[in-house]
Amino acid sequence: MRTAIAFTGAMAVMVLIAGCVTTEGEYDGGSTGEEKLAGSLSELFEQALDDETNPFVIDVLDRAIETGKIAQEDYDEAHRLYRVCMSDAGYEESYEQLANGSYKIAPPALDGQEAVEEYMSVGSDCSDELAPVESLFILQQGNPDLLADPEQVVVQCLNEAGLVGADYTAEDFREDRDARFQQAPYDPMSAEAQECFSNAGFSISVGE
Repeated sequence: MRTAIAFTGAMAVMVLIAGCVTTEGEYDGGSTGEEKLAGSLSELFEQALDDETNPFVIDVLDRAIETGKIAQEDYDEAHRLYRVCMSDAGYEESYEQLANGSYKIAPPALDGQEAVEEYMSVGSDCSDELAPVESLFILQQGNPDLLADPEQVVVQCLNEAGLVGADYTAEDFREDRDARFQQAPYDPMSAEAQECFSNAGFSISVGE
Protein backbone atom coordinates (compact mmCIF):
# COMPACT_ATOMS: atom_id res chain seq x y z
CA MET A 1 0.00 0.00 0.00
CA ARG A 2 1.23 3.47 -0.85
CA THR A 3 0.13 6.66 0.86
CA ALA A 4 0.84 9.95 -0.86
CA ILE A 5 0.44 13.10 1.15
CA ALA A 6 0.81 16.65 -0.08
CA PHE A 7 -0.96 19.98 0.14
CA THR A 8 -3.61 20.97 -2.34
CA GLY A 9 -2.93 23.82 -4.68
CA ALA A 10 -0.52 25.15 -7.22
CA MET A 11 2.28 25.69 -4.71
CA ALA A 12 2.07 22.22 -3.19
CA VAL A 13 1.95 19.69 -6.00
CA MET A 14 2.53 16.02 -5.28
CA VAL A 15 4.91 14.33 -7.67
CA LEU A 16 5.36 10.56 -7.88
CA ILE A 17 8.67 9.56 -9.42
CA ALA A 18 9.76 5.92 -9.69
CA GLY A 19 7.59 4.83 -6.79
CA CYS A 20 8.76 7.62 -4.46
CA VAL A 21 6.74 10.50 -3.12
CA THR A 22 8.13 14.02 -3.24
CA THR A 23 6.10 16.84 -1.77
CA GLU A 24 6.61 20.57 -1.84
CA GLY A 25 4.95 22.97 0.58
CA GLU A 26 5.41 25.54 3.28
CA TYR A 27 3.75 23.74 6.19
CA ASP A 28 5.97 23.89 9.27
CA GLY A 29 4.34 21.16 11.33
CA GLY A 30 1.39 23.13 12.63
CA SER A 31 0.58 24.75 15.90
CA THR A 32 -0.92 23.13 18.95
CA GLY A 33 -4.14 23.54 20.86
CA GLU A 34 -6.78 26.01 19.73
CA GLU A 35 -4.49 28.75 18.48
CA LYS A 36 -6.15 31.04 15.93
CA LEU A 37 -4.65 32.48 12.78
CA ALA A 38 -6.49 35.77 13.26
CA GLY A 39 -9.60 37.25 14.80
CA SER A 40 -11.54 37.16 11.53
CA LEU A 41 -11.24 36.46 7.83
CA SER A 42 -11.36 40.17 7.08
CA GLU A 43 -8.34 40.66 9.31
CA LEU A 44 -6.46 38.03 7.31
CA PHE A 45 -7.48 39.66 4.03
CA GLU A 46 -6.26 43.03 5.26
CA GLN A 47 -2.94 41.53 6.41
CA ALA A 48 -2.46 39.93 2.99
CA LEU A 49 -3.32 43.16 1.22
CA ASP A 50 -0.65 45.08 3.15
CA ASP A 51 2.13 43.07 1.47
CA GLU A 52 0.53 42.43 -1.94
CA THR A 53 1.78 44.00 -5.18
CA ASN A 54 -0.02 41.94 -7.83
CA PRO A 55 -2.91 44.04 -9.29
CA PHE A 56 -5.19 41.04 -9.77
CA VAL A 57 -4.72 39.84 -6.20
CA ILE A 58 -5.18 43.36 -4.84
CA ASP A 59 -8.56 43.61 -6.62
CA VAL A 60 -9.60 40.20 -5.25
CA LEU A 61 -8.62 41.16 -1.71
CA ASP A 62 -10.38 44.52 -1.94
CA ARG A 63 -13.59 42.75 -2.91
CA ALA A 64 -13.08 40.14 -0.17
CA ILE A 65 -12.66 42.83 2.48
CA GLU A 66 -15.84 44.52 1.26
CA THR A 67 -17.94 41.32 1.14
CA GLY A 68 -16.27 39.28 3.88
CA LYS A 69 -15.19 36.45 1.62
CA ILE A 70 -13.29 35.54 -1.54
CA ALA A 71 -15.86 34.83 -4.25
CA GLN A 72 -15.77 31.49 -6.06
CA GLU A 73 -15.53 33.33 -9.38
CA ASP A 74 -12.44 35.21 -8.21
CA TYR A 75 -10.76 31.96 -7.18
CA ASP A 76 -11.79 30.31 -10.45
CA GLU A 77 -10.28 33.16 -12.45
CA ALA A 78 -7.01 32.93 -10.49
CA HIS A 79 -6.91 29.22 -11.25
CA ARG A 80 -7.65 29.85 -14.93
CA LEU A 81 -4.69 32.22 -15.16
CA TYR A 82 -2.47 29.54 -13.61
CA ARG A 83 -3.74 26.85 -16.01
CA VAL A 84 -3.14 29.05 -19.06
CA CYS A 85 0.38 29.85 -17.89
CA MET A 86 1.24 26.18 -17.30
CA SER A 87 -0.25 25.17 -20.64
CA ASP A 88 1.72 27.88 -22.44
CA ALA A 89 4.84 26.48 -20.73
CA GLY A 90 4.10 23.06 -22.24
CA TYR A 91 2.69 21.22 -19.21
CA GLU A 92 -0.51 19.19 -19.44
CA GLU A 93 -1.86 18.91 -15.91
CA SER A 94 -5.25 17.54 -14.94
CA TYR A 95 -7.57 19.13 -12.42
CA GLU A 96 -10.31 17.92 -10.11
CA GLN A 97 -12.64 20.35 -8.37
CA LEU A 98 -13.10 19.39 -4.74
CA ALA A 99 -16.16 19.77 -2.55
CA ASN A 100 -14.78 22.96 -1.01
CA GLY A 101 -14.57 24.60 -4.44
CA SER A 102 -10.79 24.41 -4.79
CA TYR A 103 -8.92 22.36 -7.38
CA LYS A 104 -6.63 19.39 -6.89
CA ILE A 105 -3.77 19.37 -9.39
CA ALA A 106 -2.38 16.17 -10.88
CA PRO A 107 1.02 16.78 -12.50
CA PRO A 108 2.07 15.37 -15.86
CA ALA A 109 4.54 12.50 -16.15
CA LEU A 110 8.00 13.81 -15.28
CA ASP A 111 11.25 12.01 -16.02
CA GLY A 112 13.80 12.45 -13.26
CA GLN A 113 14.54 14.95 -10.53
CA GLU A 114 15.73 17.66 -12.91
CA ALA A 115 12.38 17.59 -14.71
CA VAL A 116 10.58 17.72 -11.36
CA GLU A 117 12.58 20.75 -10.26
CA GLU A 118 11.94 22.54 -13.54
CA TYR A 119 8.23 21.80 -13.29
CA MET A 120 8.07 23.13 -9.74
CA SER A 121 9.96 26.26 -10.77
CA VAL A 122 7.57 26.96 -13.63
CA GLY A 123 4.61 26.24 -11.35
CA SER A 124 5.89 28.79 -8.87
CA ASP A 125 6.31 31.40 -11.61
CA CYS A 126 2.78 30.73 -12.86
CA SER A 127 1.23 31.06 -9.39
CA ASP A 128 1.59 34.79 -8.81
CA GLU A 129 -2.19 35.23 -8.90
CA LEU A 130 -3.28 31.80 -7.67
CA ALA A 131 -1.05 31.13 -4.66
CA PRO A 132 -2.14 34.04 -2.44
CA VAL A 133 -5.80 33.77 -3.46
CA GLU A 134 -5.95 30.00 -3.09
CA SER A 135 -4.39 29.84 0.36
CA LEU A 136 -7.00 32.24 1.72
CA PHE A 137 -9.86 30.67 -0.26
CA ILE A 138 -9.16 27.17 1.10
CA LEU A 139 -8.86 28.58 4.60
CA GLN A 140 -12.17 30.40 4.20
CA GLN A 141 -13.96 27.34 2.85
CA GLY A 142 -12.65 24.68 5.20
CA ASN A 143 -11.51 26.40 8.38
CA PRO A 144 -14.14 28.94 9.45
CA ASP A 145 -12.84 28.87 13.04
CA LEU A 146 -9.40 29.91 11.71
CA LEU A 147 -7.58 27.18 13.65
CA ALA A 148 -3.82 27.54 13.27
CA ASP A 149 -3.15 23.78 13.23
CA PRO A 150 -4.28 22.12 9.97
CA GLU A 151 -4.29 18.71 11.63
CA GLN A 152 -6.78 20.03 14.19
CA VAL A 153 -8.90 21.27 11.28
CA VAL A 154 -8.98 17.70 9.93
CA VAL A 155 -9.90 16.26 13.33
CA GLN A 156 -12.71 18.78 13.88
CA CYS A 157 -14.15 18.04 10.43
CA LEU A 158 -13.91 14.25 10.90
CA ASN A 159 -15.73 14.59 14.21
CA GLU A 160 -18.47 16.80 12.74
CA ALA A 161 -18.91 14.29 9.90
CA GLY A 162 -19.40 11.48 12.42
CA LEU A 163 -16.33 9.60 11.24
CA VAL A 164 -14.51 9.72 14.59
CA GLY A 165 -15.45 10.16 18.22
CA ALA A 166 -14.87 13.18 20.41
CA ASP A 167 -11.76 11.53 21.86
CA TYR A 168 -10.00 11.40 18.47
CA THR A 169 -7.08 13.85 18.51
CA ALA A 170 -4.57 15.41 16.15
CA GLU A 171 -2.00 12.94 17.50
CA ASP A 172 -4.36 10.08 16.56
CA PHE A 173 -4.60 11.53 13.05
CA ARG A 174 -0.81 11.73 12.73
CA GLU A 175 -0.45 8.13 13.92
CA ASP A 176 -3.12 6.92 11.48
CA ARG A 177 -1.46 8.84 8.65
CA ASP A 178 1.99 7.45 9.46
CA ALA A 179 0.49 3.95 9.54
CA ARG A 180 -1.12 4.55 6.13
CA PHE A 181 -4.57 4.57 7.74
CA GLN A 182 -4.54 0.77 8.05
CA GLN A 183 -6.11 0.91 11.53
CA ALA A 184 -7.99 4.19 11.13
CA PRO A 185 -11.65 4.11 12.24
CA TYR A 186 -12.70 5.55 8.87
CA ASP A 187 -11.99 5.08 5.17
CA PRO A 188 -9.49 7.82 4.19
CA MET A 189 -10.66 7.63 0.58
CA SER A 190 -14.34 8.21 1.41
CA ALA A 191 -15.85 11.42 0.11
CA GLU A 192 -16.36 12.70 3.67
CA ALA A 193 -12.75 12.09 4.74
CA GLN A 194 -11.36 13.51 1.52
CA GLU A 195 -13.38 16.68 2.03
CA CYS A 196 -11.94 17.01 5.55
CA PHE A 197 -8.41 16.58 4.23
CA SER A 198 -8.88 19.14 1.46
CA ASN A 199 -10.48 21.61 3.89
CA ALA A 200 -7.18 21.67 5.77
CA GLY A 201 -5.07 21.92 2.63
CA PHE A 202 -4.02 18.25 2.54
CA SER A 203 -4.17 15.97 -0.49
CA ILE A 204 -4.05 12.36 0.73
CA SER A 205 -4.27 9.32 -1.52
CA VAL A 206 -4.10 5.76 -0.25
CA GLY A 207 -3.76 2.83 -2.62
CA GLU A 208 -1.92 -0.36 -3.38
